[in-house]
Amino acid sequence: MKAFTVSTPTSTALRALNYSPIVETLRRHVGSSDAVSLSSLLSGLGQSYGSVFTRLDCDPEHGIELMSQSDMFSIEPRGRIIRRDSIPKPDSHCITKWQLLIAGAGTLGENELYGRCIVADERHSGKYVGPDAVVLTFSEPASLSNIVAYAFFLTKVGVDVLRSASYGTKVLRIRQDILASIPLPLLGNATATRIATHISQAVQNREKYAHAIAKARAHFETLPEFEAAKAMFRHRGPRCLIWDKPLHTLSAWNYASAGETLRYLQSVWSGRLADIVKPDGLFNGLRFARIPCKEPYGVNLFSQRDVFSMRPLPRRIVHPGFDDRLLTAAGDSILVGGHGQLNDGSLFGRAELAMCEAQGSAVTQDILRIRPIPSHLETLYAFLSTDIGTCLLRSTAVGTSVPSVHLGLLARLPIPDLSEEASQHVRSHIRTAVFARQTAAKAEREASRIFQDEVLPDWLN
Repeated sequence: MKAFTVSTPTSTALRALNYSPIVETLRRHVGSSDAVSLSSLLSGLGQSYGSVFTRLDCDPEHGIELMSQSDMFSIEPRGRIIRRDSIPKPDSHCITKWQLLIAGAGTLGENELYGRCIVADERHSGKYVGPDAVVLTFSEPASLSNIVAYAFFLTKVGVDVLRSASYGTKVLRIRQDILASIPLPLLGNATATRIATHISQAVQNREKYAHAIAKARAHFETLPEFEAAKAMFRHRGPRCLIWDKPLHTLSAWNYASAGETLRYLQSVWSGRLADIVKPDGLFNGLRFARIPCKEPYGVNLFSQRDVFSMRPLPRRIVHPGFDDRLLTAAGDSILVGGHGQLNDGSLFGRAELAMCEAQGSAVTQDILRIRPIPSHLETLYAFLSTDIGTCLLRSTAVGTSVPSVHLGLLARLPIPDLSEEASQHVRSHIRTAVFARQTAAKAEREASRIFQDEVLPDWLN
């Protein structure tokens, strides 16, 4: 509970949340020589926010990618494919590099996306945001003011300031008039340049990560059998299949969901996933109670969203007390979304390397762990993260309301054989990608630290 006074309340904002002490302190700087309102730096603010339209699904070659809030923060943003004419004013939803994307619907939970911001890079460019995203377009993209504003919103104070513009009850949203009046500090050129250098490095390395991953996957995607298999599962809609091999389950999904892809690849690829994993190298975690605590006690817990997020927001919980092998993510493991839905954009069947962010942290039981033989770690990840790999992982789904991976079917999935030269190239690209991702995260954290520790203490006095 907090109690404080407000010097200049307005009739348009009567909630205490809109008048937090920090926000009131910041507002005193507006109009002075060391602060400027956010709206004065923008050419566009939330032009697509709150728009209402019916999403008309279509095939990828005829549609656009519409990203949810979670997709914006994803390592590899993958949205729902819809017709562009579903959106009344599609140009206002299209993302360009250096825009700031704010999660504009949610709750005030400590680990919620609501009120958090990410800068758009090449991974987002040309895709479209949905009605829950607030997009800030700066008059001078990539300018110091653009980058400094982003660094401010990365800090805890910045998140609190964005959330102070909230309205609503169960699901909060952002008032654009309050957002426009948020004060931003005018930094000295030396400090602003330091922050800009780190943010630019983060953006460049995120793009480098995406390019390196694409190069690694290209070694699989150029295989003749890979191209043939891809054509087999592209068909959307009901499928009919005659299966003349052993039935390991009684669910038609496990045989027909990928069309002829599974049977075809089983016939042309002799390798199986079980051949390249360690003993007991396929397993799910245990269910456990999540008891919150604060550092230095406990462990960080990654949810499925955190595992696949470019900027994870793990919870801090008490260690549940069982073997760390079943709780934490080993650095030599591949993490797969093991529970979820089968619709486009779902995390189910997606693969990620633990060494990027989750290594050493607790991971939800909804994440499947794969621990391959070390020499196959990078190549297996590169394959499983392709469209074919994701399709095969999803073909192992069993269950009704919330499907999960069938470990027996998983072990029997076909795996391609690459030449040693191609495998070396894949390993090199994946290691380049991992290093770029780690460098980007470190650079962004440093920019936030500079603002939090060196700028805000003086500015809030």
